[in-house]
Amino acid sequence: MPRPIVVDGVELVAPERGHNLPPAAFTSPAVFELEQRAVFAKSWVHVADLVDLPQPGSFVAASIGRTPVVVVRDRHTGELRAFLNACRHRGAQLLEGKGTCDKQIKCPYHAWSYGTDGALLGVPYRDEFDCDASQMGLVPVRVGTIGPLVFACLDAAAPPLEAWVGELTAAIAHTTSWQLGFELEYELPANWKLFVENANDGYHIQFVHDVLTDLLAPDSGVTVLEPHGAYSWANVNPSYVPPDFGPPENAKIRFGCVFPNIIPVLSPSDLTYIRVDPVAHDRLKLFARSFDDGGALHLREFRKLAFQRTTDQDIAVVVRTQKGLHAHGLPAGVHASRLEERIGHFERMWADALGAEPAPKRHLAVAP
Repeated sequence: MPRPIVVDGVELVAPERGHNLPPAAFTSPAVFELEQRAVFAKSWVHVADLVDLPQPGSFVAASIGRTPVVVVRDRHTGELRAFLNACRHRGAQLLEGKGTCDKQIKCPYHAWSYGTDGALLGVPYRDEFDCDASQMGLVPVRVGTIGPLVFACLDAAAPPLEAWVGELTAAIAHTTSWQLGFELEYELPANWKLFVENANDGYHIQFVHDVLTDLLAPDSGVTVLEPHGAYSWANVNPSYVPPDFGPPENAKIRFGCVFPNIIPVLSPSDLTYIRVDPVAHDRLKLFARSFDDGGALHLREFRKLAFQRTTDQDIAVVVRTQKGLHAHGLPAGVHASRLEERIGHFERMWADALGAEPAPKRHLAVAP
């Protein structure tokens, strides 16, 4: 049996059942660099929402890990397209933020221009370049939608989007036309995996949160593990179910994670997600949005405040965990078999992804 590859002291193998990854998996710059190739470059990653791309020419600049991409709605066909957000001349980033393109996408550096289909249209001083312009279009990236969410993928060999997200396709199919209720952004000094794991942690809820402990019926969760994610269904506390909803037992909330970094939460009246964007081995950004069916507009502000309170509580414990994991000599932790089952699944998916990717030689070792 081949010995496992080790990067910065981290064996790239799945932990034993009930055990967590070693602390260095969350603190190592070398591990973080490997994740960019092994995890983010090989996965379907959420990059935008349909609300951002309402008309031909609409665009959104985004990232897959640290790779800049842009999603564009083609001016001629209305089709969604995605490309590396980099000019084929010198690599300058073409677009920032979101908005609407003019008739073409023009590089701000040397004015090379591209159509919304990615084709190279214009090159100033064309006679000075010895290249085939037909082969110099923008580099395409796979793109697809699930409900109101837009995903992109750098890897041509990755499974189709519908296979990647599993049962989420059916769960949120009815939310495509829902309205944007609110959005929030955060940045914090922690490794991206810690926040994803926190979202997969059912053990901390009664100790860290107050709103969630009231909203969810105790011990009602049922967990499903999928090849590229995991989710749980839990019953809503009957006292929170409106009288006109129907049988209270039909009021459920779905929460979980699609690997690697999006956390969708679906209730009967709203869909809220958090996307965890990796910035560095010890820094992440959170991008959150909430959509609703428009039937309870008076509750939007309450939902936003409840979300902010819950997220602030999560951020506090995640930052403390990042600090604690720097303790020299700290061994790998353990996790609960049921309440933290999705954490174990996430770490196995992570280990499988890294174990399949060759490590750079300067960080590579073989376990004794």
